Amino acid sequence: MKQLPVAIAVCALAGGLSASAQTLAVQLKASNFNPTTGVWTDTSGNSDNATYSGPALYAPTVAAGATPNGSAALSLTQPASGSGGSLLLASSIDYTAGYTVFAFVQPTTGIPRNALTGGSTKNALEYDIYNTHQDYLTEYTADVGHGNAVIPTTSFSLIDLAVNSSGASFKLNGSSDGTVAGATFASPITRIGNNEGGGDGFAGDVAEIDIYTGVLTPTQISSVEAAFTASYVTPVPEPTTWALLAGGCGALLAFRRIRRVQA
Repeated sequence: MKQLPVAIAVCALAGGLSASAQTLAVQLKASNFNPTTGVWTDTSGNSDNATYSGPALYAPTVAAGATPNGSAALSLTQPASGSGGSLLLASSIDYTAGYTVFAFVQPTTGIPRNALTGGSTKNALEYDIYNTHQDYLTEYTADVGHGNAVIPTTSFSLIDLAVNSSGASFKLNGSSDGTVAGATFASPITRIGNNEGGGDGFAGDVAEIDIYTGVLTPTQISSVEAAFTASYVTPVPEPTTWALLAGGCGALLAFRRIRRVQA
């Protein structure tokens, strides 16, 4: 999933978000986090790796078999008060025309703010879970609005936000979770799992987070959601009896060929 096509028009998001070019800016999957170096390798093709910065006590760890189909998740913890750690992007994601963000997460709490994205200065996109809802701000400037549904703390959820100056649209597990007014972002995204001040760190498990510059079309959003479902929800098929039998027969035939050659 390197990049989706550029959209010509956006019709159904937030009452008609304006169209803009879209590029997959960063893609972070838990299986690509190195707990020794603290580097979360970006697989978007942009090499925009995220590196942990903060107290060793709160360094992320990888939880094997955490998601519904047994995939890994990155476990993040934060102090009860004060500053925790964050994952700093190698290159800032600067796009004033808006973003589309996807995350497959299980927060351990919805209170207070649990920032998934943030910046190093004010007016960046801070996308988080706040008071048990998905929510976003122009960082330290204005709380623009939140979704309607409660995000559970006992199971994973696929959440996503498409936002620009025309409006914003939330989705939860493939269904609409409300729309709010939009905002222009004057500062870039530079952090994953925290905000500019370091006080709204995310606590919980993150299987993957993808950030696109620009607003994806409804069709593109559905395509990305389907890819997340296939990666983390859809059960991995067990080998069928016929497949096992075929594999066994193949091994037997190969063994007999070797025996003939040796004879």
